[in-house]
Amino acid sequence: MYFLDMGGGKKLKDVTCSIDRVSALAYISDLSYFSKSLELNPYIETIYRSTRQGDYDTNIKCVDGSFIQINSREKGEENVRVDFNPNTLHGRDTFVEMQKIIAFMKHPRMTGIDFAIDYHGYDLSSLSISTPRSMKKAVYYAPSDKLESITIGSGNGDKRINFYDKGYKERKFLPKNHPHWWRIEMQRSRFKNEEDYFTNPFEGMTFTLPASFPPDMKAADKAMLIGLQQQPELWSELGRKVKERLRDLHIQASTSLDPHPADVFELYKEDLQRQIHEVFIPALQNSLFYKAL
Repeated sequence: MYFLDMGGGKKLKDVTCSIDRVSALAYISDLSYFSKSLELNPYIETIYRSTRQGDYDTNIKCVDGSFIQINSREKGEENVRVDFNPNTLHGRDTFVEMQKIIAFMKHPRMTGIDFAIDYHGYDLSSLSISTPRSMKKAVYYAPSDKLESITIGSGNGDKRINFYDKGYKERKFLPKNHPHWWRIEMQRSRFKNEEDYFTNPFEGMTFTLPASFPPDMKAADKAMLIGLQQQPELWSELGRKVKERLRDLHIQASTSLDPHPADVFELYKEDLQRQIHEVFIPALQNSLFYKAL
């Protein structure tokens, strides 16, 4: 955990970055032996099979919530999928057992990685998020009319951003000096290559908080910005020129989130790479390149 001095005499507030979920495809040559190794494994909670066309025919749930799926119908192709949260592999048993499973794999390929940046002690209930290109956005409010979450992007895209009040259900358990806990979660998929796994996904995005309106800003523009803050879905109904003008005014009346998620990601990047590499080492040892080292 890194503690960041916000300056101006403010107390230290902590921001962390972690991998919340990993999904990978791989090839296992002997599925029969692999399946038998799982049947008596105490790490496995349930095994259920599907006969529906197009589905994985074997679905396995592990005690820590991890999933393993096997497709024995497709010969000579990626036939196993694993989906897990690396943070739940904290105990010796779960970590070792997952590595035993991964040891069967050849040429694992990441198909999804979720990065979570947690802001502890920050009140981000008025945070505004903008992306370099236009993306579908949905905003949700709690019954108290306070912001609860923002979702940007769709499940079919290569990026999906979830911003939400992580401490909403944990409020009574949060320390008095850190009464807030907000999370910015980036769900990534459809990677170009292995180098793309840890390309900074927050680059080019803007995260702003309201500051104060410039004294020369027109009252009508102030009213428009306040209304758009309350109902951000109305941005899509504005004309291009009006939208551009109001976005410029919004930037003038805002302050950037500090530290920016892109900076936090870069700070943790090597640790995150090391964490994934450690989990997948048994599969990497199956490659000819690794054996030649």
